[in-house]
Amino acid sequence: MHRSETSIESAKAKSGSNTSIQWVAFEGLSLLFSVGPFTIREYRLRTPIPLYYDCNLPHKNLRKVFTMNISSSDLGMFSKNAWRLCNDMLASYGIYWALGITFVFIFLRSATPKYFKPYSPSISPPCEKIIEQAERTNRYYGHENSGFLSKEAGFSPLQRIKAFPLSHAVWDQLATELPRLVKTQTVRETVTKMPLLDASAKSLPDIYLQRAATILGMTAHAFVRLEGSEPITLKYDSHNDILPPSLVTPWTIVCERLGRSIPNLTIIDIVVANFTSTSLSYGDVTLKNLDLLILTTGTMEERIFLGTMIEMNTKTIPILHRVIEAQRSVLARNSSSFKDAIRNLHELIKQITKTLEKIHANRSHKDHIDPLIWTLTVANLGIPWLRGLVGTAGTAHPFFHIMDEFTGRSEYNTSIGKETTAVRAMYPIHWRQFLEAVREVSVAEYVTASKDRELVDIWKAFMSSYQGDDGLLGIHRRKALGFLAVSSRIGRNITNNGLGRKRRTEPWLEANQELEKTRLERKSLDTDEHFSSGDSRPSSKKIFVSQLIRNNSEETGYWFSAQGNVYNASKFMQKHPGGDTVIACSSGQDITDSLNAVAHLTNPMIRNKLESYRIGTLQKPKFATSKAEDIYLAAVDLGQKAAEMENVHRRNFQLLDGKLTALDEPSILTPKKARHLLDARNRLRDEHVPVLAMLLDALLNAIANLTMEVDLSVIRAQTAGLVSPKRKIGTAVRFSSYEMAVDLLLKESDRLTDIKNLVAIVLATFEDVDFVYSEQSQFGSVMSNLSSVSSQLILLAGE
Repeated sequence: MHRSETSIESAKAKSGSNTSIQWVAFEGLSLLFSVGPFTIREYRLRTPIPLYYDCNLPHKNLRKVFTMNISSSDLGMFSKNAWRLCNDMLASYGIYWALGITFVFIFLRSATPKYFKPYSPSISPPCEKIIEQAERTNRYYGHENSGFLSKEAGFSPLQRIKAFPLSHAVWDQLATELPRLVKTQTVRETVTKMPLLDASAKSLPDIYLQRAATILGMTAHAFVRLEGSEPITLKYDSHNDILPPSLVTPWTIVCERLGRSIPNLTIIDIVVANFTSTSLSYGDVTLKNLDLLILTTGTMEERIFLGTMIEMNTKTIPILHRVIEAQRSVLARNSSSFKDAIRNLHELIKQITKTLEKIHANRSHKDHIDPLIWTLTVANLGIPWLRGLVGTAGTAHPFFHIMDEFTGRSEYNTSIGKETTAVRAMYPIHWRQFLEAVREVSVAEYVTASKDRELVDIWKAFMSSYQGDDGLLGIHRRKALGFLAVSSRIGRNITNNGLGRKRRTEPWLEANQELEKTRLERKSLDTDEHFSSGDSRPSSKKIFVSQLIRNNSEETGYWFSAQGNVYNASKFMQKHPGGDTVIACSSGQDITDSLNAVAHLTNPMIRNKLESYRIGTLQKPKFATSKAEDIYLAAVDLGQKAAEMENVHRRNFQLLDGKLTALDEPSILTPKKARHLLDARNRLRDEHVPVLAMLLDALLNAIANLTMEVDLSVIRAQTAGLVSPKRKIGTAVRFSSYEMAVDLLLKESDRLTDIKNLVAIVLATFEDVDFVYSEQSQFGSVMSNLSSVSSQLILLAGE
């Protein structure tokens, strides 16, 4: 018996005498076999003649479709009346007539092959087929849990559920209350007391799963990251180690039903499915016309940062269509249409780059993001607490995955590259299938094999707009560095997925290096990225480090040095695209590495801009011996670190007067602010003071190496307990009121300023041309100032 006939008979036996076909389409002669929504083989007519017949399925997951590739002009015996007769016969005799007619046409096909033409892949490329298959699947099951994927909405949902049934209304209430709970630091108390709701299929229909994943996932992360005092580096073996049953039990079930092996907050939950919009078109959703469905703090930082990623996703819709057209052109060997598709993609990448640039840290911009507030709310929210779990980071955004597959990326060996593959493995099945289909047709190989110079140039321009140092990835790296340079200094030493943990260099520079390695791993064709640094114009003004570290405030000006030059950025603070906070945090220091990381010292345009703020060259005194130079360099390290710690501590005032939730009021110390300020005080005592004490000790060692006649015993005794404190860490006093916070912060700030100024005096002594290192008498004032530094450190440590 024919295989299809066997299948039908088997289905009929299962379903009894009521067996019939769901629909029949005479569009060709070949047999098209489908199970559920998945098509296995397909042919198309030159001139289709459709006939649709609606009946019941023999089995709910079985569908038989008969097709015939027949030209109506050559089979005149099948007139319109003949087709109606066929319809009547099908209605009367059911599936057996359908099989009989099909086999007749199979015979006709073999006799007249010239009328039949297989469906050409050039008409419908692999990625288009996957989209159409996903659309059928999602319609068939009535939800999009296998992955949002459609021609109309791209990777965005076609429908968004805004409320649960009454049985789960508690979760709706939780979502509404989340910003208030974060402000009052009662997330843990509220969630622990929350009733345990059933998240199984019998109580919670499939269509509500995505909303449940978003609310439960964001609540879990608010529970751990926006209220708890646990270090962000602390990892657990199980969610049960920190989350209560009322949260972890339903979250686990929901994630299992969504095909996730372990409960985790994904970019789908927090970004892709977490919005509503007044736009009438999915592709026209922008930051201005969207609202987040679920908020944790409701701050501008949360709305703009997540909203920008949502807009990037909606702007991926036309990119998806251009990718389809590019594949179609390659399969059809149509160079002209392929060039048009790549030109269009080039312009679309520029649009997404403009969307990314909506994330501003510059205060002069209306919708700017404060890097400090962003760090303590949005950035910390996505950090995972389970060992080996990938966090919610930009690498998960589907835009980057589709572009990497389309451009033919083959290497994922960097830490971010490996993270990308881990994220891909957690994608819903429709997304994974689509990305595999994009890779199936290599457009990059087509460009290489074409030998068409115009096409190669068009492709290079497109690649540069995405992968180039001045393209989207380069701009993203530099923007990320500005935010991470602030967040790392105030205590967030790692990114969502662990960058900065190795600490071979400053955390933000390590993250920048990894982002750059990942960009270069994509093998960009952009060859015009690197510029020679060139020599700076000479300046007659000589500036010493003792002067540099003193100029790190609004009163004195914001100076920094790079490659031996000194710049005054005071007038540029409000103009800086990366915002004034990162400049304030970097002032009084040498930031050559940071400026090199963002190519500010190699890009001629930016370098020329820097020149307009240059005020002199960094002067270094002359030394008679290497030991004398070691003393000076040790003092420089201590002075610049003191300036940095002073800069960091000033951010606490920014935190105190900022809005950590949309509900915060001026001059009110909320529980959340009190917790973060307590964390900052503990970092000052447990991390910053020991670092300064260690640098002071290194300076004392350098002095001892030069002369053994200076008495260092008293200062060493004081600093010994500071470098390795024996007291229990995390014991700073919590602020109880706004006034108390202001008072203590001012006292601590004054002490840090005193330390910096004392070290500046020591440096100025060494920089004096009349200072002689070999004369013990000249070290008297130096040791007096260093003793005062030690005393101030003791006060800061609360000893």
